[in-house]
Amino acid sequence: MVSGKRERRRFKGAHFGVSVAVYAAVALVLWGLEQGHEPTVVILGVTMALGVVALLLGWLGVAVGVGASLLLALPGLLGQPLVLWVVTGLLLLGVALIAGMAGHLWRQRTVKREVHHRLEACYGEEIFEDSLNIIHVVDREGNVIRRNRKSRELLGWPHKRSLHFTEYVHPQDIGRFKAELESLFERGELRAVELRFVSEGKRIVPVELQAKRVTGRVAVMEAQDRGEVVALERRLAEEEARYRHLIEDGIDTLDLGVILVDRQGHVLWSNRAVAVFFGLDRDGLIGLPAGRALDRFVRVLDSPEEFLARVQEAYRGGKPIDGYIVRVRPGPNRVERVLQYRSIPIETERYRGGRIDYYADITELKRLEEQLVQQKERLEEVNRKLKEFNSAVSHDLRKPALTALGYVQMILRRCDGELPQAVREDLLKVEGRLLRMEKLITDLLHFSTIRIDPVSFEGVDLHRLLQETKEDLASVLVGVNLQVAEDLPVVYGVPTLISELFANLIQNAVKFNDKALPVVEVGWKGYSGGAYLFYVRDNGPGIEAQYLEKIFGIFEKLDPNKEGTGAGLAICRRIVEEHGGRIWAESELGSGTTFYFTLPKVPARKGVESDAR
Repeated sequence: MVSGKRERRRFKGAHFGVSVAVYAAVALVLWGLEQGHEPTVVILGVTMALGVVALLLGWLGVAVGVGASLLLALPGLLGQPLVLWVVTGLLLLGVALIAGMAGHLWRQRTVKREVHHRLEACYGEEIFEDSLNIIHVVDREGNVIRRNRKSRELLGWPHKRSLHFTEYVHPQDIGRFKAELESLFERGELRAVELRFVSEGKRIVPVELQAKRVTGRVAVMEAQDRGEVVALERRLAEEEARYRHLIEDGIDTLDLGVILVDRQGHVLWSNRAVAVFFGLDRDGLIGLPAGRALDRFVRVLDSPEEFLARVQEAYRGGKPIDGYIVRVRPGPNRVERVLQYRSIPIETERYRGGRIDYYADITELKRLEEQLVQQKERLEEVNRKLKEFNSAVSHDLRKPALTALGYVQMILRRCDGELPQAVREDLLKVEGRLLRMEKLITDLLHFSTIRIDPVSFEGVDLHRLLQETKEDLASVLVGVNLQVAEDLPVVYGVPTLISELFANLIQNAVKFNDKALPVVEVGWKGYSGGAYLFYVRDNGPGIEAQYLEKIFGIFEKLDPNKEGTGAGLAICRRIVEEHGGRIWAESELGSGTTFYFTLPKVPARKGVESDAR
C-alpha cells in the first residue's frame, strides 16, 4: 500500500543517514588523531555531536544509545588502548541504532494495530469483507490503505495493493472529493455525499458516501452503489414524461378547452380546443399573465365586461366559478358556440395558488334543451287538446248515446208485446250497439285520463291486494285454477291502478282460455334496477308471435266474437309504463301465454292516478 511504501522509504532514508553519520564520525576521529589532538577530546566531541544530531532529528533512541556509549566507553578512554575503545564505541552505537529503529517500527505497528482494532469494533473482519457496500480505509492524502471485496468487484484492480482517489473518482468529481476529504479529517465525519466512481473498465458507478475519521490520519469511507437507484429514477422520469405527454395528448383530443394557470398567475399550458373555440394561437397564451391571456379572446364573447368582472373577482378572492354560460360569436376561424365556463383553484401543496380554467362546449346540449322546451310546449298543447277531446267525448258524444240508449230501452219496455218480431230484434241490436258504444267511451276516457301524479305512490302489499282481487272476480273464477304466490312483495304505486292491472290480466287469461280446466298462475322474480318482475301465466291456446305486440294497442281484439272493447291490455301497458316499468308477452301456440311486467320496489319520483269521472 502507498502508506507502507512511504514508511519503507523513510526507514531506508534513516538507515542511509545513520550510515553516513557513522562514517563521518569515524572520518572525523581519524582526522582529529592525524592532526595530533588528544584522542579523548576528539572522540568525546564527535560523539557529543552525534547525540545532538540524533536529538534534532527526533531519533531519541539513537541519542540515548550515544549517551550510554559515552558513559560506558569513558572509563576505557582513560586507560585502554585506542583500538579497544573505538570498537567498543562503535558496537554501542550500533546497538543504539538498532534500538531506535526497533522503537520506530514498534510505534508504526502500534498505529496499525489501533486502526485494525477500530475497524474490528466498527465492522468485524467478515462484515468488512462481505459488506454489500464499498469500504475504503484512507489517509489524509486520499491513499487507500485497505479495501474490501465489494470495492474490488465494482471498481476492479483486484490485485493492485494500493489505490489513490484520482484513479477511481470521476474526473469531474475530483475537486469535490478533495474538499470533502479535507472536511472529513477536520469535522470527523461525512454524510450522504453523492458523487461518481469510475471502474477499471471505465464504467461509471454513482455512489453515496458516508465516512468517519478513525485516527488523526486515517478514516473509513463507505460508498453505497446507487446505480440501480439512478437507473430506476431515470426510468421513472422517462415514464413520468411519457405519461405526461400521453395525458396532454389525451386532453388535446377532448372537446373541452383547458387552461392551466400557475401559482404566479401565468398561463402554464392550454389545449387544442381553446384554439378551436376562440380562433387563436394557443402557444401565444403560454407564459402570459392570466388577465392578458383573457384579453386575447374575451372580445369574441357576448357580454365580455360581465364575464371579465366575474373572473377577476374570483381570481382575487381565490374562489371557484361554476357553470357560467358564455356565448362565442361567429367569426374568422371560429363558429358560434355556447360554452360552460368553470374555474377551480388548486389546493394541493405543490401547486397551491394555481387554477384550472376549462370551457365545455354545450352547444349541442343547448340545442337539445331548446328542442325539449319546444316539445314540452307541444306536449302541453296536445294535453290541452286531449282534455278538450275528453270533455267533448264526455258531453257531446256520450250524452247523446246514453239518451238514445234510454229511448230504445223505454220502447222495448213499454211496447214489449206490441212490437213485431223483426222490429224487436232490430231494437235489441241497437241496444247492444249503444251499450258497446257507451263501454268504448268509458274505456277511452279511462285510458286517456291516466296521468302522472308525483304524490300518488305508496307502499302496496300485493299479497293482500290479490286476495281482494280474487274476491272481486269470484264469479269470473268459477271453475278456474288460480295459483297466487304466497310471498308476493311490497311494491310502490297507486293501489287502485295496480289492482286493475292484475284484474285485467287475470280476466284476459280466463276469457281466452280454451281448456276444460283453465289454469292461471301469478308469481314474481327478482329484478335489477330497483324493480320486481311479475308474471301472469295461463294454459290457453297461445298467441302467434306476429300479434304479441299488436295486442297492446287500444281497441285491438284478436277474437271479435269475444266480449269487451279490446282496451284492457292497452290500459295495462299504460298503467305499467306510468309506474316506470314495461310489459311484454311471451307465448307458444297450444301451451299458453305469459305476460311479464315490472313494478318499482322503492319509492319513485313520479306516480300515476286516474282522474276518470
